[in-house]
Amino acid sequence: MSDYVKPAEDLGEAWLRTLELVHARGGRRVNVLTTITDPLAPEDPAVRAAIDDVLVPGPHKSGTIHSVQTVASTIFPQDLYHAPAVAWDPALPDEQKERLDQAAGDLYAAYTDMLPLLCTADGNPRGTYFGRMVSWPGKEAGGYNQLADRVKYLRNERRAGRRAHNLSDIAVGGEAEPLEDHTADLQDVGVQVYAPKDKRQRGFPCLVHIDLTLLDGRLSMLAVYRHQYLVTKAYGNLVGLARLLAFLAQQTGFEVGELAVQATMADTQQGHFGGRRGIKALIDSARNKGG
Repeated sequence: MSDYVKPAEDLGEAWLRTLELVHARGGRRVNVLTTITDPLAPEDPAVRAAIDDVLVPGPHKSGTIHSVQTVASTIFPQDLYHAPAVAWDPALPDEQKERLDQAAGDLYAAYTDMLPLLCTADGNPRGTYFGRMVSWPGKEAGGYNQLADRVKYLRNERRAGRRAHNLSDIAVGGEAEPLEDHTADLQDVGVQVYAPKDKRQRGFPCLVHIDLTLLDGRLSMLAVYRHQYLVTKAYGNLVGLARLLAFLAQQTGFEVGELAVQATMADTQQGHFGGRRGIKALIDSARNKGG
């Protein structure tokens, strides 16, 4: 049965409410929808500290543990983006527009230069999510840059004064195709991170689709996961998605809307983290109970 998590303002509370709901209903649920109304709101320090304490990087019976920051960087490598202190606008002076373009270009170039090395790291032999977004199919430089294409498309929506529509998606299923006509009517387009040859039932890529919707001048995002690991991956995934949404909003001049995540399977991983007692202890720590 599908589950709807009460929307939360910040991503830490949204993660915690999702963990609580799935834990209370047995540890695994299908079609769980989590919504963050303000993805750029400050994180709750108690919640972040609780998950950081559990995610000690290194070998673990669940697989290699990565920090929240490392997981987030597979979706958006914040350290490589030197954001100008201005958002794109059709009326911006050319110098400021060039600064925004340069910041995005430097991000794409720095990441694609690293791709061959990143693909040798543990867990990355099939590439990374961000690699698939900026150089499809994501293992080396020179591929199709889906993000650059979507930014161009969204800027044209802004120039045309369109403030509403389901307008674009960063898809991770199917094949990534260029947007041939950025002045055409809105269409179903994708930023791909999932290819037909990705036949593994678990593991990369768990993120299979990212949809972008514009309403009242606010850019919102929905991400779909095949399997959302609520302890080892979910918090970092939310951080990375929020950063990706902020990047797209700054580069196109729209306000940041809400972020939603649909997990076709949400898993507390209780078998690897002390059973139900272990997950309850994590929840209590995040709620700052008993210590």
